[in-house]
Amino acid sequence: MKPTIRWAITLLMGVTIFRAQTILFLPQVQMFGGPAPDGWFGPWLSDTIIGFLLPVTLYLFWRQRGTTVWGILVAYNAVGAFDYSQGLITQIISPMPVEMAAPATVYAGIGLFMVAQMVALGLLFRQEVIAEFTGRC
Repeated sequence: MKPTIRWAITLLMGVTIFRAQTILFLPQVQMFGGPAPDGWFGPWLSDTIIGFLLPVTLYLFWRQRGTTVWGILVAYNAVGAFDYSQGLITQIISPMPVEMAAPATVYAGIGLFMVAQMVALGLLFRQEVIAEFTGRC
């Protein structure tokens, strides 16, 4: 795999580390007395979990090989992109209060990170990346 592809995947996955900060948003949902609709609990909880898994997946990406590792990386990025789509749907159905974030900021942030995760996923399906993980040329 070319170093530029390796670093591109690392960067695209790495920018999603901001998901881990959503652990700080969990107390902001209405069920805990906060201003955010309860609909945000699921996306924020899954963001937190996915964010904390990022260092593990990046470690696997850089240090391990095998079909299972490649599958874990594909699943991580696919689930991550899907989770971002759920955040967009949540914003449509249960908008975040403007006191927390402007709607344009929510849509732009989630949308950009979703695209990053989908591009990383696409790069994982390049023949040279698959070959490096599976040992098939």
